[in-house]
Amino acid sequence: MDNNQVAQWLRENPRLDKKMIGEFVSDRKNMELLDSFVNTFTFQGLRIDEALRLYLEAFRLPGEAPVIQRLLETFTDNWHKVNGSPFMTNDAGFALAYAVIMLNTDQHNHNVRKQNIPMTVEQFKKNLKGVNGNKDFDQDMLEDIYNAIKTEEIVMPDEQTGLVKENYVWSLLLHRGATPEGVFLLLPAGSYDHDLFSMTWGPTIAALSYVFDKSLDDNIVQKAITGFRKCAMIAAHYGFSDVFDNLIISLCKFTTLSSESVENLPSVFGGNIKAQTAAKTVFDLAHRHGNILREGWKNIMDSMLQLFRAELLPKAMVEVEDFLEPNGKISLQREETPSNRGESAVLSFVNWLTLSGAEQSGLRGPSTENQETKQAAILCIKQCDPEKLITESKFLQLESLQELMKALISVTPDEETYDEEDAAFCLEMLLRIVLENRDRVSCVWQTVRDHLCHLCVHANESCFLVERAVVGLLRLAIRLLRREDISSQVLLSLRLLLMMKTHVLSRVSREVAYGLHELLKTNAANIHCTDDWFTLFSLLECIGAGVKPPASFQLTSTTSDNDTGAQSDSELSSHHPSEVTLDRGYTSDSEVYTEHNKTRMTRSTTDVDMASSGWLVVGKDDLDLTKLAPVNPKAQLNHPLVNQYSLTVGQDLGQHDTKSLIKCVETLSFIVRDAAHVTPDNFELCVRAIRVFVEASLNGGYRNHDKKKSHKYDSKSRPRRKVGGKDKEGGASVRRGGGVRASNQRPSRSHSDEDEDEGIPASYHTVSLQLLDLMHTLHTRAATIYSSWAEEQRHLQTAGRKIEADAQTLWSSCWCPLLQGIAWLCCDARRQVRMQALTYLQRALLVHDLQTLDAAEWESCFNKVLFPLLTKLLDNISPADVGGMEETRMRGCTLLSKVFLQHLSPLLSLPTFAALWLTILDFMDKYMHAGSSDLLVEAVPESLKNMLLVMDTAGIFHCADSRTGYSDLWEITWERIVCFLPHLREELFKQTVIADPVPSPPPEAASSPPAAARPLSPPPPAHPPSPVTVPVSPPETQMSTGSRPASPQQLQLSSSTGPERPSSVPASVSPLIVQPLASPLQVGVPPMSLPIILNPALIEATSPVPLLSGPRPTSPCDEVK
Repeated sequence: MDNNQVAQWLRENPRLDKKMIGEFVSDRKNMELLDSFVNTFTFQGLRIDEALRLYLEAFRLPGEAPVIQRLLETFTDNWHKVNGSPFMTNDAGFALAYAVIMLNTDQHNHNVRKQNIPMTVEQFKKNLKGVNGNKDFDQDMLEDIYNAIKTEEIVMPDEQTGLVKENYVWSLLLHRGATPEGVFLLLPAGSYDHDLFSMTWGPTIAALSYVFDKSLDDNIVQKAITGFRKCAMIAAHYGFSDVFDNLIISLCKFTTLSSESVENLPSVFGGNIKAQTAAKTVFDLAHRHGNILREGWKNIMDSMLQLFRAELLPKAMVEVEDFLEPNGKISLQREETPSNRGESAVLSFVNWLTLSGAEQSGLRGPSTENQETKQAAILCIKQCDPEKLITESKFLQLESLQELMKALISVTPDEETYDEEDAAFCLEMLLRIVLENRDRVSCVWQTVRDHLCHLCVHANESCFLVERAVVGLLRLAIRLLRREDISSQVLLSLRLLLMMKTHVLSRVSREVAYGLHELLKTNAANIHCTDDWFTLFSLLECIGAGVKPPASFQLTSTTSDNDTGAQSDSELSSHHPSEVTLDRGYTSDSEVYTEHNKTRMTRSTTDVDMASSGWLVVGKDDLDLTKLAPVNPKAQLNHPLVNQYSLTVGQDLGQHDTKSLIKCVETLSFIVRDAAHVTPDNFELCVRAIRVFVEASLNGGYRNHDKKKSHKYDSKSRPRRKVGGKDKEGGASVRRGGGVRASNQRPSRSHSDEDEDEGIPASYHTVSLQLLDLMHTLHTRAATIYSSWAEEQRHLQTAGRKIEADAQTLWSSCWCPLLQGIAWLCCDARRQVRMQALTYLQRALLVHDLQTLDAAEWESCFNKVLFPLLTKLLDNISPADVGGMEETRMRGCTLLSKVFLQHLSPLLSLPTFAALWLTILDFMDKYMHAGSSDLLVEAVPESLKNMLLVMDTAGIFHCADSRTGYSDLWEITWERIVCFLPHLREELFKQTVIADPVPSPPPEAASSPPAAARPLSPPPPAHPPSPVTVPVSPPETQMSTGSRPASPQQLQLSSSTGPERPSSVPASVSPLIVQPLASPLQVGVPPMSLPIILNPALIEATSPVPLLSGPRPTSPCDEVK
C-alpha cells in the first residue's frame, strides 16, 4: 500500500484514536510512513511553535524519549526545509522544538508547578544561549514563543471537553472546508447498507443463535427472534439467498424436528416452547420470503417429513385423492391395527415377557402428560400452517419453485429408515405443487416426468409407492389435458404406464382403469391425435384384457422373463398345452389347425400368426391384398399381423382383473355412445379394442379363471418398505409414538377376484351384453359417421389422410371387424349371451346399409364371418348345454341360408361361386351330423330345400347347351348332397332325375372336353350307407388335386362321442384349393383363375368326407363297398 495514501488517511480521519496514530507512525519500522505523514502538514510561513502546535494536534506524543526524538527530528527537518533554513543547523531547530515542549510542560503541568516555580522568559532565553550554531536565537522570537506557550497550552483537542474541543473541531472543519473536500455531496440513506450487511450477517446470525440457544429469559428469546426476522427481511430485500438459507438452517436446528427420534418427537416438541417458537418462525419466514429460498427448502422438507412420521400434520395433508375409494380419498399413514386375534394366549404372554420395561409401558399407551404435549405439538403445527407452502407455491419465483421440487425429489431416507409412506408423502406433495402451478407447468414438467418414470418404469415389483406414482400420473393428466401448451406432452407421458413391467402393471390395473375412465370422461374432447388415442386404447387393452403392451414401448432388458417370478400367458400355453385345453373344455379351430399343420409347415416369425389362426391365404392376388391392406401404419408397427380370416384378434391375452375389465368396457361405452367422441383418429382403434374385450370376456372370462388357478394373485402380501437392522430378523418394530408394529407390510387393497367370486359370472354376463350393444351401435351408425366425416373434410379441405365413405372402406374398416366380434360372442359358452349375439348378428347382416356391398365384399363376409362362425360352433363349446348348442347351430345354419339367399344375385357374379356353394353344402353336411337330437336333422334339409328351390327358380342350374339341360353346377351339387341327403333330389326334383347314369363309360368322360374340371355324377344308391358306420380306406377315396370328389365317400366316426367332432386329421393331408369351374356359370361372366380361400381344418377336421388329394377312382363300383 502507498505510504502517502496511508498517511493522508491517518491525517484526515478525525475519528481515529490519536494515541494509536502516534504509536504507529513513531514505530521504527514505519520511518518512511513518518516522513510521508509529516509531509501532509503545511508548515511554510509558520513560526516553529505554531508548526509544532499543528503537528502535535494530529496524534498523542508518546512518553518515551527515543520515540519523541524520532518524531521531533522528522518534524524539524521538514520545518527547517520548507521555511528556508532560518537557523544555522537542523540541530538548532531540534533543540528549540524540544525546549518548546519542555516550556509547555513547565508552564501547564500541575505536578511540576507544585515542586518548582514556573520558568520566566529570562530563564527561557538563558537556557537557549549559544544553541543556534554557537550563536543566540532572535530574542524577540523567543519572547513571542514564551508568551504564546504561556498563554495557550499545546493540548490534544480531541481529548478535551467543552470549549477547547469545540474550537478545535470548528477550526478543523474550516480547515477541511478550504480544501477540495469542502464540496458537499448528498448521500442517500442506506447507500452502504448492502455492503455492510454482506460483511456482518455471519457474525450477526451466529450471535443471535447463541443468545437464542443459551438464554432462559423469554424477553431475550423474543428479541433474538426479532433479530432473526429483521435479518430475514434485509436478506429478502437485497436478494441474499445464501443468507436466508443459512438463517433457515440455523432456525431448523432449534426446532428439534430433525434431531429427535420419531417416537419422542411429539412429547419433546410439544413440551419445548423454544422449539415451537423456532418452528413458527421458520414457517412464517418461508411463507413471507419463500421467493429467495434455495438450499433451505431441503431442511424445511426434512422437517415436514419428520412431522409426517410423527403424525403431527393436519389431516388434509395426509389424505390424498384416489380413484378406488368411495369417498375419493386415501390416507398416506397406516392406521395402527391390533395384533392378530388368531394368536394364541400363550404366545402373546411370551412376547409380553420378552419386552423391556419401556416397551411394556409403550404397549400400555401414552400417559396423560404425553397426550397433553402431543396436543400442544399438533396445535403448534396447525398454527404454522405447513399446507400453505403448497397452496402458495404458485406465487414463488420459478427458480425457487424448481429448488422446492428438487428438494422433494431428493428427500430419500437412507436404507435403514426407508419407508414407502415417506416417499409417497413427498411424491404427493410434489404432485400437489405441480397442480397448483399448472399455469406454468411446462417449465417443470420434464423434471416431474423423469421422476415418475424412475418410480414406474424401473420398478421391479408393485408396491404402495408405485401405486401412488401411477395414480399421480393419471391425476396430472386429468387436470392438465385442458391446457393446449402441455396436453401433448402429458399424453405422451402416459406411455410410461405401457413401459412398466407387465407383472407390475397388472397389479395396478384397477387404479389405471378407473383413472383412464375419469380422464376420458372429462377430457375426451381434448384428444385430437391418432398417436394419443393409440396410447389410450393400448392402455385400456393392457389393463382390462391382459394384452401385452406393444413391443415398441417396452424397454430393452437383458433380464429374462423368468426372473420376474411370474409366468406369461405364452409360457403357460407353450409348457402346458394339454392343461389349457382340458381346463376350458373345448378345442378351438385355431388349435385344430395348429396341430394339423405341425408336421407340414415350417412356422417362421412372419407366418406364425397366420398359421396359428387356422386359415390359409391361397393365391398371389389374395396374398398381395393382405400385404397391402389399408392398415394404420402405427397400429401395424405396434400390433402383430392380424389374420382377417379368424374371428379372434390374434392377441395373446394374459390375466386380467375383473373390475378393471368392467371399468374399461364402461369407458369404451362412454366413447362410443357419444358421437362427438368417435373421430377418424380413434374409430378403428375403438373397434379393435371392443374386439379385444370380447375375447377377454368370452365364456365368462375363462382364460382369466384358468390362469388364476396356476397364478394366485396374492395382493395382500405386497411389500411396502425395506427393512434394515434388527427389523430384518423379524419381530415387532416400533415406529411411531408408543405403537408396536407387528408387520412391515402396508395392508393394500386386494385386487384379486377371490372375494368377488359370487358376482363374477353376472359381471361378465353384463359386460358381454354391453359389448354386443356397442358393436351393434357402431355397426348401425358407421355409414352415417363416415359420411359426415367425408362431407366435413370436403368443406374444410383439410390435409392428411383422406376419408372415404364408400362401401369398400366401410366394410374393411368397420363392418367386417364388428361382425367378426359379434360372431365370436356367438361362440360363447353361456347360452343367453350366445343367443343374444346371434340375434344381433342376424340383425346386422340383414341391415339396409349392407345392401350397398358388392359381390367381393359378400364373399368376404362368408369367408371371414359366417364360415369361421359355423366352424367354431361345431366344437363342443358348452358340454353342459347340449340342447342350447343344438338350437345355436340350427340358428347359425338358418342364418347362413338367409344371407346366401338374400344376396344371391351379387354372389352369382363371382367366378368362385361354385366353390362358395360347395363350401355351404359342406357345412350342411357337417351340421346334419353335429347334433344328437332331431332338431338339426329337420332344420338343415329345410334350409337346403329353400336354397335349392330359389336357385332352381332363378335358373342357376339350367344350361341350354348341356345334354341334360342342366349346368355343371347341378351335377356337382347333387354329387355333394347325395352324401348326406340321398333322397332329397327325388323329393324336390322328381321330373329332373336322369335315369341310370351309371353305365356311362369312362371313355366318354375322357372324350368330354371339360372332363378334367367336370366330374361325373353317380346314381344315389338304393340303400345309402350311413356315414357313421361305413369305413373307407384313404387310398380308395383320393382324387386329383384341384377337383371335387366324383362320388360320396364316408369317414368312420365314433358314435360314442355325441356332439363332439374329431379334432385331428392325418398329418399328411394337404389343404384343399377349390378352383373355379372351367365354363362360365352365367352368360357374360368370363372365367377367372382366382381361387377361393378355404379353411382346411374346417373341411377336413370335422367333415365326414375327407378331402384328400390323389388319383381319381376308376369306377363308381370301387368307391362304395
